[in-house]
Amino acid sequence: MTANRKRLAVLGGILLVLAGAGVAFAAYLSTGTGTGATASSVAVNSTITPNTPGAQLYPGSTSTYTVTINNPNPYPVKVTSISASTSDKTTGNCPAGTVTSPAVTNPTGTIAANGTGSYSLTATMIANPDNSCQGQSFTMPLTAQLASAAG
Repeated sequence: MTANRKRLAVLGGILLVLAGAGVAFAAYLSTGTGTGATASSVAVNSTITPNTPGAQLYPGSTSTYTVTINNPNPYPVKVTSISASTSDKTTGNCPAGTVTSPAVTNPTGTIAANGTGSYSLTATMIANPDNSCQGQSFTMPLTAQLASAAG
């Protein structure tokens, strides 16, 4: 036998074994059925904290102040709105509503997972505040709406 014939015979034998194994393998294929399971997380509410107070207000004036919104969730979020607000009554008997802040819709930026974002808001003092409002600090209750920005 020549070298080429030996090679062909060996190659043919290997192909024959592989073909037989393929047929044997194919004869034992099957399918399976069942279920998989996973669960979704639960959104954790953010918090809003004062960041930088604006310039001091006087009757009829407007000032910009900043707040920090945290994202305690394991995914990024976008702030879709920040509520309008009116000031609470102060300890010095300055009436509630002396300072107002308009709503903010679709502020820019995304807050990273477990991160924080800073947002600028506007505050305006009414034109005729009570005299007891001098030298007071004003608390502005706020609510932010957040939506998942994943993907």
